[in-house]
Amino acid sequence: MGTANDHVYWYGTPKGDDIDDFYGLNDVIYGGAGNDSLSGGVTSGSSSVLVGGTGRDELYAVSQANTFRFDNITDSYRDASSAHFDTVTSFDAKSDTLDLTALGYTHLGNGHGDSLKLTYNAAQNSTYLKSFDANGIGQRFELVLTGDYSHTLTDSNFQQLAAGTKFNDEISGVDDSSISLAGYGGRDTLSGGAADERLIGGAGGDKLSGGAGADDFVYTSISDSIKSDVTGSAQNRDTIQDFSAADGDSIDLSSLNFSGFGDGHNGTLKVVVGASGDITSLKSLDTNSDGSHFEIMFNGIIPTDLNRDTVIFANTTNDTVQNSLTRDDQELVGTSHDDTIQGGAARDEILGFEGNDRINGAAGHDSIAGGKGVDTLTGGEGRDDFVFYSIEESFRTDTADYSDVITDYQDGDIMFALDLGFTKVGDGMNGTLRLDYDAARDQTYVHSLEADTDGRYFQVTLAGEHDKVSIVLDGLSVDVPPIEIVGVDPTGPAPM
Repeated sequence: MGTANDHVYWYGTPKGDDIDDFYGLNDVIYGGAGNDSLSGGVTSGSSSVLVGGTGRDELYAVSQANTFRFDNITDSYRDASSAHFDTVTSFDAKSDTLDLTALGYTHLGNGHGDSLKLTYNAAQNSTYLKSFDANGIGQRFELVLTGDYSHTLTDSNFQQLAAGTKFNDEISGVDDSSISLAGYGGRDTLSGGAADERLIGGAGGDKLSGGAGADDFVYTSISDSIKSDVTGSAQNRDTIQDFSAADGDSIDLSSLNFSGFGDGHNGTLKVVVGASGDITSLKSLDTNSDGSHFEIMFNGIIPTDLNRDTVIFANTTNDTVQNSLTRDDQELVGTSHDDTIQGGAARDEILGFEGNDRINGAAGHDSIAGGKGVDTLTGGEGRDDFVFYSIEESFRTDTADYSDVITDYQDGDIMFALDLGFTKVGDGMNGTLRLDYDAARDQTYVHSLEADTDGRYFQVTLAGEHDKVSIVLDGLSVDVPPIEIVGVDPTGPAPM
């Protein structure tokens, strides 16, 4: 997402926030926890999606077409002791939409089942939308619209829903209308059409296909997609069959408490390519109280499709409001295993640690350190730094090549070889690094021709031919002038 489908995403903090994106065009604003005040853009043709989250929120219908979305009953409710409902101001019954599909409400009625009761309080000049069906702890949905909507609010103001049951259902979308598909309980099969849809599998191991268009796959509870660590059973884990970042698809985890990508621990989610080479998973490695962990399976090898622009996390750690254009830097770390680490649109600092890692910084000015192991490093768009602190991170011997590969080095990128004893670019001898191109492999090598006491020669491999590389060597920044290509095989024995 990010700007992939022309939206700007805003993320509030766990405190009360005031988010006013008056000049935005297509905003999706997540207030998160706290009593928030949210307003979308006023630009002509703008459309905003406002998601207050938990707390008593004030939602302002400023844009020309607004969607007010509620994914959990705790977003806006009343219980026996007090009111915790949100207030929507200036709702336009001609163009605004209430998206309550995650809760199952689709029309006006008597306040039972999938309907809400509309009541106007003239003394308060407020319209109440209420459910009279409480959950197991006495919470029932309630929402207030300022003003009298007793004659103007209709079923057409509700987001359309194709709903399942607690059993195994097959639900399909349509090609000419944007709707939500909700499976609820059971092992469901949800298939979207050509329009943009929201697919809410609910509990049970579901098969989800968005079809064409920019589709949202929504998770409102950890139990929506889990794998048991006790039995190894994956029958309650979802499989998304056609996820595509290029189509604008997204994974909406905003209702959960995951903070971002990482090693799968401490509130992060890890991206893993399966050993079979035809599946990818997004999962937590921390076990819940019932002995299971959150995990979503994807058909295909799509680790680069899962990034901060396509996976929507709650803002659980930052003290300041963020948006998808100006998010703070994110630190991503790998493990001792072979990791696939994907950056986002902003500046990322990525450390792979041990293992043969695949790291993609994506957009933004990223700093990438592969660590030990034979790593494949991709900076992506923007000016990127590739950092090496030890000869153990990237080297060759007289018989084998253990060097990292930078797949997309380009002008403006910088390679750091720090605390390795190299002082300048030269002939590869006497503490210098040499630049050589191997035409047979179409690879350029930045390397030393002097081995250490263990027979290792520092070497970094760059895909393609490069006669100019910017390097920082022990504090000295060198913008290397063109160097003569000598055509030697740098993977063979070092010259005597």
